Formats: sequence, C-alpha cells, structure tokens
Amino acid sequence: MIINGVELEDIDIYDLEVAEKYEKALAKVRDLSTKDNSKSLSEGIKFQCNLIFDFFNTVFGEDTDKKIFGNRVNLMTCMKAFEEIVLKMNEQKKEIKKLSDKYSPNRAARRNK
Repeated sequence: MIINGVELEDIDIYDLEVAEKYEKALAKVRDLSTKDNSKSLSEGIKFQCNLIFDFFNTVFGEDTDKKIFGNRVNLMTCMKAFEEIVLKMNEQKKEIKKLSDKYSPNRAARRNK
C-alpha cells in the first residue's frame, strides 16, 4: 500500500486485530478533531497533524509517521495521506459487500421468482 508516495505493508481490514486498530484510531481522530481549541493556525496544524501521526502509528506501528511524513508537519500533506488510507480501506469494504450481496437472501429470493 502506498501512502504519500511511501510503501507501507498492505493491511487487511477483514483481520480482526487490524479492524479493531483501524476503528479505534479512526474514532480517535473523529472525536478529537472536533475538540480542537487551537487559538492560532500553527497550533491547529500541530494538533491535527499529531492526530494523524497517532492514527498511522496505531494502525501500522510505531514511527510510521516518520516514514510517511519525515520531520515535516504540513496539514495538507497529513490530510491527503489520511484521505488515501480511508479511501483504500473503503475499497476493501466494498469488496466484501459485493460478495455478501451476491449471496444475500433478497437476491436469492429474486432469482427464484
């Protein structure tokens, strides 16, 4: 999986341990990002980027933020990297939905008519 031009290990959202880490990290970003009480632009950038750094470290392991971002703290870069991972995870979720829809009771009932 490539995030911000950096190769990371592919993660499987259907693995229980991975799913739990991902959901926990995503919930933390969602919850804390609404509590940003920064009084300046620089404080806001630092706060939001640190949330995203923590997200990547939780999901992929310690110091993943350094691999992806180096020593830069750039809000646009952080937000784009976060968007990339969320989109990739949503793609994996779509795959299982297609498979489960294929065998759902409604589909089977429609075929038998």
